[in-house]
Amino acid sequence: MIGMAASMLCLSSSAAIPIDCATAPSVKCLAAEVFLLAKKLPPGDDNRARVEFAEQELADNDLKTALDYVISDNPDPAPWEDIDWIARAGRFADALETARQRKSTVERLGGLLAVASRLAEEKDAAQAREIVEGVERELPSIAGDSDEDAQAIPALAGKVWAGLGQPDRTLRLVGGRGARTVDWLLVIANTYPAATGWREEAWREAERLDEPFALEQLLRDALRRGDLAEISQAAQRAGKMVDRFANSDAQPSAVIALAGAFLAVGSPDPAARLVEPWPRWVSGKDDIAQFNIVNALIPVLAWLARDRDVETAAAAVSNSARRSQCFSKAADEYARLGRRDLVEKRDAEAMTLAMSSPTGDQKLQWQHDAALNNLALARAGRGDVIGAVAAAVKLGDDAKVRETISYVVRRAIDSGHGAAAAPAIEALEQRAGTVQDAPLLLAAANAWYTTGDEDRARDDLSQLLAMARLVGNDAGLAAELAWRLDGAGKPESIITIVDKFGVTDPSAIDHLVEVIRPLSPAVAVQLVGRQVEVWRQIADLANIGVQLASDAK
Repeated sequence: MIGMAASMLCLSSSAAIPIDCATAPSVKCLAAEVFLLAKKLPPGDDNRARVEFAEQELADNDLKTALDYVISDNPDPAPWEDIDWIARAGRFADALETARQRKSTVERLGGLLAVASRLAEEKDAAQAREIVEGVERELPSIAGDSDEDAQAIPALAGKVWAGLGQPDRTLRLVGGRGARTVDWLLVIANTYPAATGWREEAWREAERLDEPFALEQLLRDALRRGDLAEISQAAQRAGKMVDRFANSDAQPSAVIALAGAFLAVGSPDPAARLVEPWPRWVSGKDDIAQFNIVNALIPVLAWLARDRDVETAAAAVSNSARRSQCFSKAADEYARLGRRDLVEKRDAEAMTLAMSSPTGDQKLQWQHDAALNNLALARAGRGDVIGAVAAAVKLGDDAKVRETISYVVRRAIDSGHGAAAAPAIEALEQRAGTVQDAPLLLAAANAWYTTGDEDRARDDLSQLLAMARLVGNDAGLAAELAWRLDGAGKPESIITIVDKFGVTDPSAIDHLVEVIRPLSPAVAVQLVGRQVEVWRQIADLANIGVQLASDAK
């Protein structure tokens, strides 16, 4: 059936671009392809410059590091990032020379510390010590600089000293900076878990502060570590400081977050004391501020079994659409607590408010629709799929209904309620088929496959392929589904399917490469040959190379 439908769409596919190492890819061959492809990009192109840096500065020492750099995606890199990468590739002398040539003091010091940190990891303590000592002598020259990079320099130096086993010098550099000190000390403690004393120093700093955020950091840190005795000790120690925050001028969001941390570590009494003054937090605030506070507060109140406060807090939100969302949030929390009576009550209140919220202008209509959409998704997340669809159809506009039902399907599956998702998938399937909405019918087909009904997935896939030629990422998703249904578990069969479906969208090819890469790097390289954008070819091949390098270790 799929073969027949696919043949109807078998128009000319993009010409495959041969890649020399597709038969037996290696890290060396893939890196060579990456460097060659970059020369097709125009001079001055940022991506070309990135690959050229990897080829010229990193590849001779470490191909994996070079390819890692090509695909790295740090949205806010330090201005000395390139120096760090040179050091990471093992070219310490060149990295030092590059750092010393920087005109900016901050960039120079940051680069030197990046090298020192890598040297310390390589057990070259003497050279690392010499570098960080030199940096420390220059710190007074940037003491008044409020730039974030400048303020990070002392902490980076302190971290290097910690790696060199010099706690006194670390504390001299990072101490006395409030919550930032706590954060830095926890980073150091997690970087060097064998060292002792760093968490104790973080506690001492937190005890000197009037900042709930620092305590929350420490409680969450103990929870992540998972040692029950440590969690208990952290809760007891933090509990002694609670009263200083309960009636302070601290931001309500920070106090509520700390209360949530106490609940997470099993200490409800401090949490209750923290949120006691909540009524004055919302008094006189505008409706958005009220909503933000109450929405964060409700989970804490629900888990403290302060049911009257939950109701009062939600009712305090003046905007009816946002008030609906607060009652829906309460229903979610009561569902987690297994209190079905209150789930139904709060959920019913949320629906009443959502339906009664005004729609007199565009903004009000948006809020009204958002409340119904929120309610539908919340119900789906609790496994009430029938109730979720009932909320979705209240939206009125059929396009919005279809879109929301597709979100309901996804939320139900992602929340572990795939077995209950059938009514929503059927509703999506019917509505998408009626209006010939191929992308949403594809979503239904994928949902059937995810929930284990391959026959219905095949039926939907065949129907949508007969509707129209799929384009963009939808063509890639359809090809993936066809491969999962009828590819017989063979990675190489994806090539035929991609060509038959005419998949040319760059992001679709990217996705398929990612799917196939762990199963067969060779087939993934063949798929890259169908990629029409040079930079995406470069990134895909670099990812395959990094995987091969990692697998070889």
